[in-house]
Amino acid sequence: MVVSSFAALFLAHVIADYLLQTEWMVANKHRARAIGLHIGAVFLAMPLVTLTFSPWFVALAGLHLAIDLTKTHLLRGGLGSYVADQVLHLASIALVAALAPGIWEASPLAAIDWVPRFYLILAMLLFAARGGQYAVATLFGSDPEADGRGLRIGWIERAALSVAVAAGAPWAMLGVLAAKSVHVARALQTRDGSGRARMIRGSAVSLIWGLACATLLWAVLPTIG
Repeated sequence: MVVSSFAALFLAHVIADYLLQTEWMVANKHRARAIGLHIGAVFLAMPLVTLTFSPWFVALAGLHLAIDLTKTHLLRGGLGSYVADQVLHLASIALVAALAPGIWEASPLAAIDWVPRFYLILAMLLFAARGGQYAVATLFGSDPEADGRGLRIGWIERAALSVAVAAGAPWAMLGVLAAKSVHVARALQTRDGSGRARMIRGSAVSLIWGLACATLLWAVLPTIG
């Protein structure tokens, strides 16, 4: 039940951080109203996903608040700060799942065997696509919500790596990497020196994020019985 609880809490985290959190919340986390609304979404996402309530939801929301305040007021920002923030969130989710494995068992959805597996895959796909989007944007200090062809390609390539694992065909990741290499090689031919450097750095961060998500899914997915 530990992994099942982790899957549910992880999905709640992804929903709160990447689907419910607005740009205004991100830009104004130093203000009580913005951080309060965000933590409220973090808390509400947990009973939304599990259809139950646990005091541990309060504890995890408190940990989320502490991590966000640390990032906002103590860390310098940038890609390193963003990655550290997400690693700490994942660690806090794993900690709560380990201390309270019965969170998922108390859910009425626990009677449906495939739900934890579905939750984990869905959470990882969203985390790969949207989390990687923010990682690349943080690297360049750009707007993470700026629409464009590159943004959509990034979603597809990062999510495709996890899809390959979820489908039981991790070897298919080689096809994704090959397609990405061809795309980058063609794009580099049309760019100047600074454009090439930006393309290479952005593509590297995108692929590293996608591979990390796929690797985590590969390690955790088989443990859901």
